[in-house]
Amino acid sequence: MSYPYKPHQIEEFLKLDKCLPPGDTLELEKMSKGGIGRHFESRPQLVDGPFVDMRYVGKAPELDHPETYDANFLLANQRVRGVGYDPIGRQNFRFKQRLPKGWHLNVCDPNLPTNDPKQNIHHPLPDFSTTDFRDFIQQTAKMWKIDLGWKWEGELF
Repeated sequence: MSYPYKPHQIEEFLKLDKCLPPGDTLELEKMSKGGIGRHFESRPQLVDGPFVDMRYVGKAPELDHPETYDANFLLANQRVRGVGYDPIGRQNFRFKQRLPKGWHLNVCDPNLPTNDPKQNIHHPLPDFSTTDFRDFIQQTAKMWKIDLGWKWEGELF
C-alpha cells in the first residue's frame, strides 16, 4: 500500500492553519509511573479544510534538560516532520554528515523507502533554543502552524 500524500501535498498541509478540536486541550502526561518525564499527543485539525489524519506528539524524558525534548508531526500515521537535538552530530561511514550537531528539523518523505538517504533529511536549526518543555511545545506548534489556543492542562512536575 502506498502513502496517500505526495510530497507537495505534505508541504501544503504543513502550510495550512491548524487548531485543536473544539473542547480539546493539550495535556502533559507522565511518561511512566514515578518518572519525571512528560509527553503529549494531540490530533490537530485544519481550520478550514477537509478532515486529514494528523497528530502532533512530543516528549521530554528529562524536564530539566531541554536537549532531551523531541516533537513530531505525523500525517496518516507517518512522521513527516520532527524536531530534536543531537549533542555531537553523527556521520555515516563516508564522512558525509547526516545528523547535524545541535537542534535539527527532520524532513521525512514516507513515499520513499526507509533505506533511501532522502527519506529523512536533517536540517540544522541554528537559531532554535528553548527554555522549558512548554516553550518547546509552543515553538514547534508555531513551526507547524498549530494554534494550541493557549489552553494547558496538567502540570510539568
